[in-house]
Order: sequence, then C-alpha cells, then structure tokens
Amino acid sequence: MAAPDLNAFAQRYGSIAVLALSLLALYVVGIQGLFKAAPLGDDFRVFYKAGSLFAEGRDPWLTMMDTSQPFSYPPHAVSVLSAYTVFPEHIALGLHIIVSLLSIAVLCYCANRWFLHIGDFRHITLPQSMALGLIIGNPYTATSLYQGQMTLVVTAALSLSFLLLQEKKRVAAGILLAIATLKPQLAIFYILWLLLSLELGVLLVGGVVAVLCIIPASIILGPLTPMTSWLASLHGYADVAINMPGSPYVAGFESLLAAHGLYAGALPFAALGAIFVITAFLLCRWMEPFMALQLLLVTACSFLFVHDYDYVAVILVWSCALYLAFQQVNWGRIATFVVLAVPFFMPQRLIRDIELPAIVHARTLILVAIFAVFVLWRLDWEKRSAQVIRAA
Repeated sequence: MAAPDLNAFAQRYGSIAVLALSLLALYVVGIQGLFKAAPLGDDFRVFYKAGSLFAEGRDPWLTMMDTSQPFSYPPHAVSVLSAYTVFPEHIALGLHIIVSLLSIAVLCYCANRWFLHIGDFRHITLPQSMALGLIIGNPYTATSLYQGQMTLVVTAALSLSFLLLQEKKRVAAGILLAIATLKPQLAIFYILWLLLSLELGVLLVGGVVAVLCIIPASIILGPLTPMTSWLASLHGYADVAINMPGSPYVAGFESLLAAHGLYAGALPFAALGAIFVITAFLLCRWMEPFMALQLLLVTACSFLFVHDYDYVAVILVWSCALYLAFQQVNWGRIATFVVLAVPFFMPQRLIRDIELPAIVHARTLILVAIFAVFVLWRLDWEKRSAQVIRAA
C-alpha cells in the first residue's frame, strides 16, 4: 500500500483552512461589523434615500447636498438605485449585500483566469488559496461590504469588462463599462485606455447604456437637471470634512501633500494621472491586459479622489504579488510582501489617532511600491514560463 502524500495532504487541508478563515473574517467584519462603529449598510442608506427621493420625483442631489451625508453619484446612478426602493430598506440592503458578495466571486474568477489558473479545486495549492483568501478576507473588502458601498460592484465590473474585452466580447464589455462608471474616478482611466486603443464599439455600448439610464431622470427632473444638480452636489460633497484632501479617510497624492500643508488642487493630479496613462500606453505595448488594468486602477487610486475603502479596487495587485512570492517560496519576496502588506492592511482606526501624516498617508506610497514589485515579479514569472515552454 502506497504511503500517503503528506505534501498533498498539507496543501489540501491547509488551503481549506485558509479559505475558511478568509470567509470567517469576511463574515465577522463585513457582516457582523467587528470593530465597526457605524451600523451595517450606513452608506447604502444614502443610496436608498437618494433612490427614494427620485422615486418621489424629487432631486436627490440638491435635496441631500447640505446634509451630513450628501449624494454625489453621477446622473445614471439614480435609475439603478431607485430599483432598490421597490423593496423595504432592510430587504434592499440584503439584496445589495448579495450583489457585493457576487462581486467578490467575480474578482476571484478574474484572478483565477489571469494568474491563479486553478483547474480543479480538489488540487488547489496553498499559495493559490492564500491569494484567493486575501481577495475575500482583507479589511478593504470587508469594509466595502459592511458599509454597503459600490466599490466592490464597480471593481468587479471593470475587471470583468477588461477580461471580456480580451475575448472580443465588446457588447458585454460595454455594458459592464456603464456599470463601472457609477464611480467615475475608478473608470475614467479605463475609458481613456479604450479611447487610445480605438475600442470605440465598447465606448459606444457603454455610453448608450448610461444615456438610457439617464433618460428617466431627465424626463422627471428636466433635460439638463440631473447633470447640473450632480455637478453642484460635488461642491457640497467636498465640504464634508472626511472628504477633504488631507483627511485620513482620503487617499492619493493630493491628500498626502495636503496633510503636509501643500494644497495644489485636484486638477494637476488628474492631469498627471492622464499623462502617465498615455505615456504607459505609448511606451509599454508589451504590457499584458491584466497588468494594464492594474496600472489604470493604481493610477486612479493615486491621482484621483478616492476614499481609503476604495483600495479594494487594487486588491488583485496584492493577491497576485502574494501568489508570486509564495509560489516559489522565495523568502526575499515573502519578506518584501509582508513589510509592505502589514502597514497597508492594518486596520486604519489603529493609526488614525496618530498625529503623524506620514504614517496615516503612507499607503499612497506603499501602493506605488507594491505595484512596482508586482510588475517586476510578474515579468519574471512570464520569462520563466516562456523558458519552460521553449524547453518543452
């Protein structure tokens, strides 16, 4: 009788344990709200109120502009959000949580397609399960789920749109693009990339879907009112303390510099981000689609206005870096990953009371560092894979 394969045994049950712990972390923090002061679905209540106001024929942007929780999502969002108001608020929140959980599943699917390549989950390896576990159980995923945010939905739509674009499924990619524009700051550089790539069909489909969603608001409120009210609401949104550059809740270089007393305004950073994307498109034609998408998301989180919970948009960068480090059991890479990951994923409520902006806003610089590491490791992995194929 053959002796049992202890390595296979450890891989299988170690992987089960990792995935179970990640699901437990998601439930305890993302549903039960461990360490959370606000109630479950606090941000979703803003969306639900906006949808309810619109269903009553009122302007949600101007009505909520001077409140402590203003509504500043783009015009086509109200048609989507008003669909939730068909149900009582607690049921609508439950549905939104289900949508968010499905979005996490989509991110795991995209990760598997792009870099994990798990053919049979009965033979999943420990590095593969750790990469999936990071997507599922990290604090940003849990926070986005708990608050009832749209970031998970938008990130899943962006990732799946890019994946379908690879497969030449442009209509589906365009529909998902329209969903992704619910948070324009995360989608804008993807739109720029599509323009540079002359993917006009995807842009046309996405634009048509968005316009169709705007039509109800234009009929009820007036042809231009949704756009003018949305633009006006952005000023009220920016006047809330936690939304101001320099706030520990606001990420990116603008906020980092503002925390040190340097105020340059949002436009120069947006321009720098656009220039960086255009330069990358022109000079880095070798870049694979997965790496290109992560570049767009990292650039958005660095140069545009995002909150710290929006860092879930770049979770596949971290997941892939973790996988590449542990797959080869490279202790130098593992140490590098741990040094960067600990301060990035540390619950921010533990450091927000520290009166040192360099520590509170360090994640802006850490994100740039992990992206550089991710690119180097990913290119090395591609080189090794090519050598194996040639040798075969």
